[in-house]
Amino acid sequence: MKPIILLDFGSTFTKAVLVDREARELLMSIKVPSTVQTNATIALKSLYQRIQSELSQSMFEQAPKYATSSAAGGLRMAVIGLTSSLSIIAGKNAAFGAGAKILRSYSGPLSMHNIHELESLNLEIILFCGGYENGNVNMLLHNADLLSKMRTSVPIIYAGNSIVSEQVLITLKRKGKVCIVVNNIIPSIGVVDSTKTEEIIRKLFLKRIINMKGLDNILSMIDRIVMPTPAAVLEAGALLSKGSFQTDGLGDLLIVDIGGATTDIHSFCENKPYQGARIIGSPEPYGKRTVEGDLGMRESSNMVLKQINEKELACELGISTNQMMDSFKKRVENPDFIPSDAPYRNNVEAKIDHCIAKNASRIAVRRHVGRLEPLHSRVCTLVQRGKNLTNIRTIIGTGGPLQKCEDPAEILRQALITKQDQRLNYLLPTSIRTYLDREYVFFAAGILSEFDPDLAITIMKNSIEEIY
Repeated sequence: MKPIILLDFGSTFTKAVLVDREARELLMSIKVPSTVQTNATIALKSLYQRIQSELSQSMFEQAPKYATSSAAGGLRMAVIGLTSSLSIIAGKNAAFGAGAKILRSYSGPLSMHNIHELESLNLEIILFCGGYENGNVNMLLHNADLLSKMRTSVPIIYAGNSIVSEQVLITLKRKGKVCIVVNNIIPSIGVVDSTKTEEIIRKLFLKRIINMKGLDNILSMIDRIVMPTPAAVLEAGALLSKGSFQTDGLGDLLIVDIGGATTDIHSFCENKPYQGARIIGSPEPYGKRTVEGDLGMRESSNMVLKQINEKELACELGISTNQMMDSFKKRVENPDFIPSDAPYRNNVEAKIDHCIAKNASRIAVRRHVGRLEPLHSRVCTLVQRGKNLTNIRTIIGTGGPLQKCEDPAEILRQALITKQDQRLNYLLPTSIRTYLDREYVFFAAGILSEFDPDLAITIMKNSIEEIY
């Protein structure tokens, strides 16, 4: 036996996956309530105690112990670019891919009003990008000058036109700002190079995780924290989609992860033009992650309610509007709330949870996907903005809310195109097979993907179960 212990320190749960690299199998997947707000070692010791029941003392001590974490929440970022269809989209994709959470984005020339907004957001990093190589510089210099006037000290990554990178650096450093210059994220038309930008964002995220109260004292009990959890799930999904040299992948797929505060959507496919449409805007990555901070089961459930017809929902549930509003308020004020174990047909709270999850899935997927737009031109009559998901046939649900709900397949089927979507020209799947990540191993597979991709694919394939 060659055991390896893979851990995830989340805000709600601390999780452990035990894998035997020799037998190529999953031995254990367990979780306990997180204690990262006080002392993360309490939850970790509880997991270790259960793992030690499966291993000898020497095996446990020798087993590598690697971790991911999202306990600090996504790195709080803002993205500043020149155009909403190019640099802003490329910057957002880079930030989301590295595990960050985007609080605000601006395109075009900044104003002092924008600067005051940035100062109020308690940001941890700003991504400043835009301009092809040898392209626009005046707006970049204008924005650099305004950013230098911020009263808060926020590290700034400059990933724009390199012609003015030295001027931008000098402008910001003269006012005491920390500026990290990397290569241009969009060096030319149709090209996106975000590798270095993502690497810097991940390093800053990990540094914050490691220094976070409650997590700093676990470092002696593990080998290392490898990456932020969102980045690990993105790595795992790409691997499961593409496969490795020795193990076939599943092809194009979509992952829906619904949490208490956010709904994350991951898609994995080449962005192909839809039936003669011309693709415009920033090139879409093969693996794309979007985060919807207003679509969650608890802290942001009231934001989901704003996008539903309240009276119709109350009527459907057989309760008064006031009763329904009180139920949503309870979720916002008590994120740990769990509906009773009463049978689903009589369990109003469970039905409300199901409704929240269904709408979070429906809205988040439509924000993630691309659309077609008619164009009156001799050259082209149809343009495509965003990612084409019409060829995706596999959708996987992960996360606690989907594990616990009565009908997770119905929630995942919200990704399917409807007649209204067709009228609005959404590029959504037309038919799908629905799966559920029963063992919650995607974070672990993301860690394994760095040194044993075949095993990572194996445990993911064995963890997902088709649901109807």
